[in-house]
Amino acid sequence: MVCAFVAAWYIGQSWTIVENGRSAWSIVDSTGDPVCAHGASALQSEIAASSGVTIPVVTTAVKTPAFRLVKDPLLAEEQYRIRTDRRGIEIRGGGKRGTLYGCYGFLQDVVGVRWLTRNPQQNQRVHLTSLNVPPLDIVAKPAFEYREPYFTEALERSWDLHNRVNGNSMPLDESVGGRVSYGRFVHTFAELVPPETYFKDHPEYFSFSAGKRQGGYAQLCLTNADVLKISIQKVRTWIKENPTATIFSVSQNDTYLNCQCDECKVIELREGAASGPLICFVNKVARAIATESPNVLIDTLAYQWSEKPPVFERPEKNVRIRLAPIDACFSHPMDGCEKNKRSYENLLAWSKITKQLYIWHYCTDFANYLQPLPDLDEIAGDLRLFHKLGVVGVFYEGAYGGGGGGEMAELKSYLIARLMWDPDQPVKPLIDEFLTGVYGRAAPLIARWLDLVHEPARTHNVHASIYDSPSASYFSAELLRQGERLFDAAEFRTSGDALALEAVQRARMALEYLQFMRSPGSDPQRKEYGRRLAAKIRRFGVGETSEGGSSAEFLKRHGL
Repeated sequence: MVCAFVAAWYIGQSWTIVENGRSAWSIVDSTGDPVCAHGASALQSEIAASSGVTIPVVTTAVKTPAFRLVKDPLLAEEQYRIRTDRRGIEIRGGGKRGTLYGCYGFLQDVVGVRWLTRNPQQNQRVHLTSLNVPPLDIVAKPAFEYREPYFTEALERSWDLHNRVNGNSMPLDESVGGRVSYGRFVHTFAELVPPETYFKDHPEYFSFSAGKRQGGYAQLCLTNADVLKISIQKVRTWIKENPTATIFSVSQNDTYLNCQCDECKVIELREGAASGPLICFVNKVARAIATESPNVLIDTLAYQWSEKPPVFERPEKNVRIRLAPIDACFSHPMDGCEKNKRSYENLLAWSKITKQLYIWHYCTDFANYLQPLPDLDEIAGDLRLFHKLGVVGVFYEGAYGGGGGGEMAELKSYLIARLMWDPDQPVKPLIDEFLTGVYGRAAPLIARWLDLVHEPARTHNVHASIYDSPSASYFSAELLRQGERLFDAAEFRTSGDALALEAVQRARMALEYLQFMRSPGSDPQRKEYGRRLAAKIRRFGVGETSEGGSSAEFLKRHGL
């Protein structure tokens, strides 16, 4: 179990922390640790926001009942334990962030606070006249060591902290326990051995493909001894430049053209996969780095041409394989449909040869950020599957353009964050609490819209990719008609709630995008569809309508 709740007579009595607008409690933080201080402050501010009572934070023990914050070296990194006893409630945590996460865990699981979006006005709190706590012994730690929902909407410090995500892109410094920090992120071959520096004099450093050595943005020759030496030295330089980073990527460029020279081909044939030369190369780098930087991890991709694992070579203990099944179906979990057969087989095979497997997965339509992608079932099912198979880290890539605005980006960010901590928890309550907190009285209508979007995949086994067009088969004219009625009703229901109304109008962009993109030039309503969509894009500051495709260019191209 990722999280366990135990209550028994020997743990201690139940406690009343707040009653009738008063509290005799204190929050004792004698650790001297700024990260724990953040936890104490969170306990104080959130209990005050829920009950109107501000509990003092002190640094020395007091006689009255108290929260006691403790750092425990016997607990794992990010693990915490919350116990009631005769002196109050002890929150004990491991590593840099364990005690802090214990404070957030108490607020979430006991008090009932939810941090739904990066807008603090949309936090969901239980308004209390009293705060009563039963006997507790809560032990929890995250299912994955590395957790990164990569939407623009998820890249906000307070939201990241409260939802306990720790990915490289999260703006979390050491004062709040830091994050899983990459000294270099993915697709690093061109940085390891820059072609503009080496290709002219040493074309043999680069991949042999289509009958010649490839300059520019291609791949490296992974059996060349000098390439190995240069790469090891470059990683050493990166480590010196980034002493707080814990992981460095030695990974292929984002293209094909893997080396087919005689030496590389021998290894590929022996290993039965193009990943063979890659893993052999990365292992050599990792072994060299381990002798001088034993706490540093080396990360590489299993992606496109390298997705299939080698037969014999095994990743070193300090190597993180990051499987990126870009060709999967994203309307079903990897073990849930025939289109995922190859991706699922690769996942199973990697999980058998390494205990250090990361996943790079996808949760938006990269050709159409505003367009619905029916992937809520996939997200829930795959995170459960990844945990079951021993995956230790997950990155979910969503719409990350300036201004955000990707379809259901906030809901997906919240759902992914919660399930990355505990993928075995029920999913529907998480979605329901988000919809209720964000959309207010329109929540049932937004839920119905989501069901309509997901219905073809659920009932007709329709598959979705991350580059589907607005003409995809799972978008029907009837879907658009029903969506129009649902969003009209949703706006009417929230007309007196400015915050919920704005959320509904943001969500409606998905429908408006489909209406505009699917309407022929002869449709008399096309101009009105375009006017509505353009107004929303400008109003909400949506910077990109596709990966790398600016909204300004989109509007200009369509005469909007």
